Amino acid sequence: MKKILLFLSFMVFIGSNAQIFDALKDVAKKKVTEKATNLVGENVKNAVTKEAITTNFKDCDTQNIKSPEFASEKNFKTLCSSDFTEKGYVLTPGYYEIELKSFCLKAGTYAPSKGDGYLYAPLKGPKEEIVNKLVKNWYKHPEIAQTDVQALLWAIIAKASFKNLDTKLQLVAAKLLSSKDILALNKMGLDFVPSGVMSDLKSNLPKPVQLALEAENKIRQLFTSSSYSYSELEKYAMLAGFNTEKSSIAYGTWGLHPSGFWVSYKPSGYSHMKVRIYIPETASTVYYIPSNDVAVPANTSSQRLMLSDVKDCK
Repeated sequence: MKKILLFLSFMVFIGSNAQIFDALKDVAKKKVTEKATNLVGENVKNAVTKEAITTNFKDCDTQNIKSPEFASEKNFKTLCSSDFTEKGYVLTPGYYEIELKSFCLKAGTYAPSKGDGYLYAPLKGPKEEIVNKLVKNWYKHPEIAQTDVQALLWAIIAKASFKNLDTKLQLVAAKLLSSKDILALNKMGLDFVPSGVMSDLKSNLPKPVQLALEAENKIRQLFTSSSYSYSELEKYAMLAGFNTEKSSIAYGTWGLHPSGFWVSYKPSGYSHMKVRIYIPETASTVYYIPSNDVAVPANTSSQRLMLSDVKDCK
């Protein structure tokens, strides 16, 4: 009899509190939905804000430097007529200079100026391997224009969807990269992110980061259009005007390269670089491969420049 009474009491409790249980279920469902929404939002934010190439001034050796006036009275031997081999330029102790083609690795930044000092840093980031192959293999394909390689680099840096690239750039990628690399590019990429979403994603980020993200998004949008010019792409990749921020490193400053020699970078725009090299008397033979170098400015708002192995001697 007691069991029957308890069962009836329980059923009465359930009936009278059905609304409470429904409310609890609604709360639980709402929490699950909010968690899922936040997770999606966080994933989108990470995808948009994660840099393809992370090399920055913190990767530079700022302790071992010499003033731009170092070796100003020396005669520099030009490497413009020297042979470049798979091992690089074979250099013995002395002073050398070479002019090379270079590439911008940071969209939404100012073009180099005489106010920007650059130091060596290694190439780093999630897309390091693909970018490295792209620039190094270009040396073997003189039929490919520098602008086509740069456009492809900006697409990778902007995390643009490979399917959105025009046929010409996809063919350039096929020449310079392996099928495995192309497959990796096919798996990566974003489309244009609506301005409202972008505003939320970058609202709490530093101004230079916001400018870079805006530039990358505009580049992605450009690649989705049926036609665009290189000048349009360049306009989005570079900020108008000059960087007014004073550099802590003077233009032409010498830095110690990890291979044991001294190097000075003097860019003229983002696509041309004069490099000066000093091999100390105490050093042995050096094999210099320019495409191993990224010239990084002290100013975060200026462009990081990757050297190529292709000469640009005037």
